[in-house]
Formats: sequence, structure tokens, C-alpha cells
Amino acid sequence: MGVDCPACGSVSRDAEFCDHCNADLRGPGGHAPPPERCPLGSDGVRLHPEQRQQLDRPEAFLHLQGPDGPVRVHWIAPAAVERRRKEFRKREKHQHLTCLPSCRWIDDQGGAWVIAGEAGVAAAPWTAPSSDPCENLERLQKAILPLAAALEELHGAGLVCLTFDPERIEWTLDGKVRFANMDLRVYARDGIPDRLPLRPTFAAPEVARFQSGDIGPRADVFHLALFSYYWLAGLLPDGFPGEGLEAFWYQFPPLRVYAPLGPPGIARVLEQGLAVEPARRMATPQAFASALAEAAARCRKRRDFTGALAWEIGMHTRAGRTKSASRRDNEDHVLVRRFDAPPRALVAVADGITTCDVGSGALASLITTIILETAFDSQCTAEMFPLQITAACQHGARTLLDWAMEKGYKEQLAEGADLMGTTLTAGWLEGSQVVLANLGDSRAYLIDDLGAEQLTVDGDLGSGMLATGAPPEEVHAMGIAAKSLRECIGGCSLVPGFGIAILEESCHPTILNMPLVPGDILVLCSDGLVEEGAFLEPQMLADLVRKNRRLSANDLAMLLADSADALQRLPSAEEPDGFGDNISCIVVKIQESAVRNQGPNAGKS
Repeated sequence: MGVDCPACGSVSRDAEFCDHCNADLRGPGGHAPPPERCPLGSDGVRLHPEQRQQLDRPEAFLHLQGPDGPVRVHWIAPAAVERRRKEFRKREKHQHLTCLPSCRWIDDQGGAWVIAGEAGVAAAPWTAPSSDPCENLERLQKAILPLAAALEELHGAGLVCLTFDPERIEWTLDGKVRFANMDLRVYARDGIPDRLPLRPTFAAPEVARFQSGDIGPRADVFHLALFSYYWLAGLLPDGFPGEGLEAFWYQFPPLRVYAPLGPPGIARVLEQGLAVEPARRMATPQAFASALAEAAARCRKRRDFTGALAWEIGMHTRAGRTKSASRRDNEDHVLVRRFDAPPRALVAVADGITTCDVGSGALASLITTIILETAFDSQCTAEMFPLQITAACQHGARTLLDWAMEKGYKEQLAEGADLMGTTLTAGWLEGSQVVLANLGDSRAYLIDDLGAEQLTVDGDLGSGMLATGAPPEEVHAMGIAAKSLRECIGGCSLVPGFGIAILEESCHPTILNMPLVPGDILVLCSDGLVEEGAFLEPQMLADLVRKNRRLSANDLAMLLADSADALQRLPSAEEPDGFGDNISCIVVKIQESAVRNQGPNAGKS
């Protein structure tokens, strides 16, 4: 059972000290109601009982009309007046800051009113987001600039915004920002108070953990990066559902889980701004805003590139030394098809699922690549690819089921046996773009001079739950079960009245159209090449590619496979099955072509 905190209004599970603001809950309870009349103007404003009840804690407020315009009014009960008066006196020293509302203190019947002036306020800038990811990014940039400037003004006065809350920010009509949750007090940058009304979904780690020595401008860099993450993920104004950032140890899901079509390069800026260790973040909000602006400019340059491109494609697949030592087959298959006039290419990696009762992962990935090879010809274009790849995936799923039925597995499938399946990551190269289609946990990475970024979203249970609103801590609590595939080509179910059918919803690939520029390197791979905590890490992939960029695409694919293979463990007495997986990758090196485009979006292979 929880306890209502009179200081911040939150429900605390601790009966002695508030979980959220650390207020002492052991003293006299309750919050004395305000007088019936608020001293606005010559006659004051009479408050209805519901309004008086609403002012049940100092941070609560009413919107009223004062003689000079709209105001927010707070009521300070007599028991809290002395402490709150001292805090307000410190705030009064900073009334000149444009990022703080103008406030005045009025004593009344043993308590006090705080009256805060309200500016003409524009709508929250994140409302009505654009369906165009680049336009959405441009709108974020315009909002970040005044927000960063307001935070810098606070820092110049020796203050920080410890209680960051987008819903308590005034976006004024003249294009500025004011912090409306600082009506009662401000926070010095060299410490942290013992009472702090925090929103758990917006608090920087050092703030939530009351680490006074780490409080400074970098805490507000975290807040600014978090605001940007939530904006692009479509999670404003509330942030993540659930118990807050501490509940999942600040291990943020990849931004693409929520915004799969977003432009590249932005996530890397957010990752630095959201680092748990303050020293790893940008030094100031302005530095963060500049990094975001630079990344956005790179996105615009990528989007606006009109030159002709050439590409060199290399590929490699192997069982991996662990499975080879156990005489187990390679269940991956790769496919590369090139077309001319104009130049285009189809590339695909299929990773057969090992655990099945009917068929095999090797057979599933083989059949899938054969179907892809026959489904695409020289008539296909980038505009046609999304429909054709979706149809090919569903055709592949039906073919796997037909194979099982023809082989006499109908009864087993009806009893719940698992039908073979495979992941698929496929790309269509044409002109200055690649169109990606993804099912399962095979991936596509873009490597440039700044690092590696995963372009695809893993089609697993955890990612699906997050995208549909599950709290991140619930997904973390699932452990390895969160990695269970929910998307693949294959699998079936018993549909009453219809018999055994494919799982159509699980073989509908996610499509992403990504502009390319000279110097880009694409890597499509199975999870035997890149998997965090197991084989190559994304940063290791980036380092290997950038250090060996002069190698041919084939040699680079071989080098990547060798590097991942070296991380596998052979069977031993301590680990009879060893630790390893099949390894497959396709490397695409993008270069500027000396031959001009032969048609719309043409390139050269």
C-alpha cells in the first residue's frame, strides 16, 4: 500500500521517506487548504471548493486570470512556509533570468501564495509530428535551440534544471523557453537538495541517485538528449511507460525500435548525450545542440545527393568453427544478383532457424533464397521492391508449409510441431539508395567515418513488445526469452475452420529506404557475425571495416567472418557444445561513379 506524499503529491511505497522527492513522511500529515479568496487584483479571486482542493501541495497550481494577464497560483501551507520562504528568497535573486517566470510571494493567513506570471504560450512543439522522419528531425532541431539556450542561461547563473519536465516548459510565442516548474525554487549546480520532486522518466542518473558531486551542465545535456530521444520515438510528453529509467538501469532500447524509418547518424549523438557516466556526455547543452545540428546536416546532405554511384559487392558464409567441429551444417544462405541497364542489385542473407521439428533451418534458408532468385528480374525497380519482397516472403512461407504437407507432416503440425523457418535481410541497390527488407534478427549495418549504425530492427519478442508500449523493465526482466523470434519466413498455426495456415503477420517484412553516399559501406549479416556480448560488437565491426577499407569487398567479408569466428569457442569438457554459430555476411562498398546516371536513380555495379 502506498502513502500520499504532501510535498510532491506522488504515491510512495516507503512510509517514512518519499520514494520520489525524499520528503519526510513521518510528521503531521495533510496539507492545510488555502483561503477561499486568492489575492489577485483589488478584490481577489474567489476559489471554488474543487480549486482549493486542487492546491493540495506547493507544486500544485491553478491557472487564473490576474489584473495583468494569466497567472499560475501556488499555495504554501503554514507548516511549510518557513522552509519554502527561504527557498523562494534564493529564487528571487534570479528573477532577471528570461528562462524563469516572474514570481511574487504574498503572505496570507499564516500560509503564503506564490503568483507566477504566464507568457503567451505556444502549443507544445512535439504535437502533430510529421510522418516524414527528416521533417520531424528538422522540427526537433528548431525546438532544441531555444531549449539549449535556456539551459545555458541557467548554467551561467550557477543553476541547473534538476526537475526537467517537458510538460512544465513554456514555449513562448516569441520563440523562447521558460521553466514553469521553477516557480518556487531554483537548484544550484554544485549540489542537490534532500527534497526533489522528480519525474522518474526524465531524471538524469546522477539526479535520480542524488550524486551531488556529479551535478552540473552535463546533467542537463542528458535531459536535452532524453527530450530528443522521446521526441523522435514519439513518446512525448510522458516518456517510457513503466517505473522510470532507474527500473531498467538506463539501458535505452535502440531508437529504431520506436522510429524504424529514421535517418542515420542521429542515434549516435543521442547515445553520447544519454551516457550514464556524465564525463562521457557533451560538456554543455549547446555542444549537444551543435552535434545534433551537424548530424542533421549530414542527413540532409545524404538525402540531397544526386550523383551517380557504383558499388562493389562481396560475400562469405561458413558454418563456423564450433559447428564444424561438431560436424554440423551451415544453415545460412546468401544471395547476390546483379542487373544492368540501369545497374541494380539484389542482396540477401537468410539464417535458418535451428530449433524446429519439421524440416531444417538449412532447408528453409535454401528454399527462401531460391524463391528470391526467381522472384526478381531485370524488370524490378526500387519502387516495385517493397511489394515484390513482401509477396516473395509470403510465397516462401507457403512453400515451406507445402513441403511439409507433401512430406506427410500434417498430423504433427496439427498437434503443434514447429515448422522450419528462416530470418531474412534483403536489400535492393539502385541509383543512390538501398531499399531494405527485414524479418528476424539478421541485420543490416551502415558504416561511415563516424561508426556503425544498425539500420534494421530485430524482429524478436522484446522489440515487438517495446514498439507496442511495453515498459522497458518488463522486457529486461524476460532475459534471453526477449530474443525469441516473432518474425520469420516459416512457421504455421492451426486455424479453426481453415486448417493449417502460414503466419502471415509474422512474414511481413519491415521496409526501409536509405539514401547512400560515396564512402558508405553496407554490411548485411546473420547474428553469427554481430551479436552484442557474443560475437562482434557493432563498434568492433566499425573498427574492422574502417581500418581495412582498402580491401576488396570479398576480402573484407572474409576478414569479418574470420574475426567473428575467432571469438567462437570449440567444444570442450567444460562446454561440450562449445559456443558458436553460422557466419554469413555481404559487404557492399559504395563509391562515386564516373558514369552518369542512365535513368532515374540509376547507378553502376
